[in-house]
Amino acid sequence: MLSDKPIVRNLVEICAARGINHVIISPGSRNAPLIISFNEHEQFECLSIPDERVAGYFALGIAQQTRTPVIITCTSGTASLNFAPAIAEAFYQKIPLLIITADRPVEWIHQGEGQSINQREVFANYVLKSYQLPQEPTHKDELWSANRMLSEAIDTCYEKGGGPVHINIPFREPLYGQKDYSDEPLPLIAAHIKPNHFLNPAISESLQEQWDEAKKKLIVCGLLPKQQDNLSQLLEEVSRDTSVAVLSETTSNANNPFSFICTIDGILTLLTEEELAAFQPDLLLIIGGSFISKKLKHFLRNYPPSASWYVGEEGYLLDTFQSVDKWISIPVTDFIAGLTTTKFMEDEEVIDLEEGYRELWQNKYEIVKKHHQHFLDKVQWSDLKAYEIIVNALPDGSNLHMGNSTPVRYLQLFPPNSTIHYNSNRGVAGIDGCTSTAAGAAWVNDQLTVLITGDISFFYDSNAFWHQHLSPNLRVIIINNGGGNIFRYIPGPPTTNQLETYFETKQNLNAEHIAKTFNIVYYFAEEEKKLKEIVTKFFQSQANQRPAILEIKTDGEVSAAVFRDYYKSLIQIAS
Repeated sequence: MLSDKPIVRNLVEICAARGINHVIISPGSRNAPLIISFNEHEQFECLSIPDERVAGYFALGIAQQTRTPVIITCTSGTASLNFAPAIAEAFYQKIPLLIITADRPVEWIHQGEGQSINQREVFANYVLKSYQLPQEPTHKDELWSANRMLSEAIDTCYEKGGGPVHINIPFREPLYGQKDYSDEPLPLIAAHIKPNHFLNPAISESLQEQWDEAKKKLIVCGLLPKQQDNLSQLLEEVSRDTSVAVLSETTSNANNPFSFICTIDGILTLLTEEELAAFQPDLLLIIGGSFISKKLKHFLRNYPPSASWYVGEEGYLLDTFQSVDKWISIPVTDFIAGLTTTKFMEDEEVIDLEEGYRELWQNKYEIVKKHHQHFLDKVQWSDLKAYEIIVNALPDGSNLHMGNSTPVRYLQLFPPNSTIHYNSNRGVAGIDGCTSTAAGAAWVNDQLTVLITGDISFFYDSNAFWHQHLSPNLRVIIINNGGGNIFRYIPGPPTTNQLETYFETKQNLNAEHIAKTFNIVYYFAEEEKKLKEIVTKFFQSQANQRPAILEIKTDGEVSAAVFRDYYKSLIQIAS
């Protein structure tokens, strides 16, 4: 028994046929036909989350893990606008979401009708495409047109590397009618068949020749999905060529502790003015996006390569380092796989290059790793010491979500664990949905899902727990240093009279009563010994099959000073 509105019945059947399984519903009345039909269909797992902003990010977390479209749906009016932050993040992170907003009849927009705004193309800047379905179609041609748009909308979620798509549906009352369609044929669904990706042989040969001629090749890896097939293995094979250095940010999930260069900021801090030119690449290959390291951006913009290639399927050219002269619009793994079959993989004389570009980076990397451990061995209680304890205790195979601002930057200081999947909301890098995203990821993962977040991010998104779909494998770690500590690190805010009130947003809150409100297990530590005592228990906790929160209290001023000293000591090594 689905909605008696044929367009809704067809929408649900088309989504089911295309393999969509998860529907996140924010309650309302105008979207009643959708609520009834998705719940009555056996294929869909429907979750009710009342806060639309939380619902959007929860869906983002699911889609981030599964890489398949997740439906979010809500009633009409301002409810839809609360989806916007998660949609923007999905757009820049290339995560497939199918947003279905219920709308008032078109003739009542701007006529003082309750819960009515202009919803048509309301997310136009942050979706791959917007669709307005016909209002209450009854003629077979109208239904044919709607079915075609629905098939196209789902396919579009996978285009250009993936992303969000918006469908707006105006509904007239009555909204709660139901009908049995068991004797009616299913709607016609157009299958979209796409050819394999490949480069024109002449173009491929030209690129290969340019690649082989370059003596200093630098591959930089930015934000990438959870695990792009065998990307790490392919990059490892390419990096056997000593003229190739692979720089990998934590968010890239391209991790190889023996072949790739991590902790990029530390290495670039170590370089003297005289050394920078030697590290300047002949050819730069960029994969992924949304790079965290400002030092990397500064280096490559001031010491640009002779040639620069960006490989990616976005609908726009991503030129972070202001140097791209070739945009290669095919999947990253397909392109890297092509490089692994070239002559440098077979010819030992070609591999043994005098320049040893990889070793230039590797030698500095080893110095940074030694400095890192030496600094940690003597550092006082602070954010950095807390992160060291957490990283060392984090179980292998964990699904780690890195909060924005300081958490993702601290974690860049530690060499990544190749068994851990690194996730973040670094498409736009907002703090507004970090907890909700991790909660969504935990819902579809069997492994331990750990979020490390700051206090401002945590309190901002405390509604993340206001629903009935929290997984017991969710662990939230709050680094509570009394405010947005990032503003004590970056140049500018500390020189003003407004630092604490308007930038840092200094606060004295704690999370204990939030945990009690939502029946979440709560742990607290405010010094090194206590954290070491409880962190393993925290990760293993299964109390009442509920999630757990670990709040770590540190001093914001001390933590900021320690962070600055970390880099000052590297500069002293360089000098």
